[in-house]
Amino acid sequence: MDAYQIFNEFLDGVFIFNESKEVVYCNEIGATIFGTRPKRAIGKKAFEIFKIQNDSLFCTENGAEGKEGPSHYVEVPYQGKDTQGLVQIMVRPCPIYPNEQHWLCYFHNVTEEQSLSSKYRVEAEEKAKAHNLATTDAMTGLRNFRSFTLQIADEMKISVSEKESLGLVIVDVDKFKKFNDTYGHQQGDEVLKVVATTLRDSVRKADFVARYGGEEFVVILPKTNLEGIKMVCEKMRSNIEAAKVKNLADPSGTLSVTASFGAVCIGYDFLKSNLDKDYKFFLEYSDKNLYQAKEGGRNQSVVSNLE
Repeated sequence: MDAYQIFNEFLDGVFIFNESKEVVYCNEIGATIFGTRPKRAIGKKAFEIFKIQNDSLFCTENGAEGKEGPSHYVEVPYQGKDTQGLVQIMVRPCPIYPNEQHWLCYFHNVTEEQSLSSKYRVEAEEKAKAHNLATTDAMTGLRNFRSFTLQIADEMKISVSEKESLGLVIVDVDKFKKFNDTYGHQQGDEVLKVVATTLRDSVRKADFVARYGGEEFVVILPKTNLEGIKMVCEKMRSNIEAAKVKNLADPSGTLSVTASFGAVCIGYDFLKSNLDKDYKFFLEYSDKNLYQAKEGGRNQSVVSNLE
């Protein structure tokens, strides 16, 4: 019928079925989706042209839905003569003849879209995986030194823009060389893993913990004042002291470990005046406080203000 010619310009497949579920019209796109030709489709049942995973849809052999009322819409896998993929189907009554019922089936092939989506998802996952490997310390699972340098630069800018103080803590495992010399490097690695986990579990989600190198760690505490930093340092210190490290040479025994903390509370005004400085400028103050903690007997924290 000439009335069907408008469907020839559609970019999606269009089939029209009669009461017997026979194809009375098929446009070129529809035929291509299922690997046939329009003339070959005429007079055939839908299920002779394609197989779809939906037993209730009108155009399937035993289907019923979509014959009456509003449009029926599904997205299902399909199998054609030499093709397969994913198709979105809309079935709705299509009164063309006064005394005969017909149904219009509209097919939108999303196979390529799905393939591209999967491709982009895989690429995004691979990119995220590569970024994670590049910014994570393999032994402890914490962020690494490179990640810290990027994070501290961002946190400094955010603190200035929000007029907030910023806490910067450096942590050093006490007498770490003794663990390596006495128990071996594998035992030393176990100590670092326990300390790393304890530090991460002792702070807020908004805080940032990274392995700085060797037996040193750094912690960034956004929006934290002097008293808050002292409290966090004490929490981290006491949690490490209470932690038990598995003794690799004696599975029934454990080892104890402590750490020293040097921290600064970088006030908004001081940070704003020195925003052109890199992280090393601020970390030197933390390092000086760490030295005092070590000289004072270890297993303690020294915190000061930068205003």
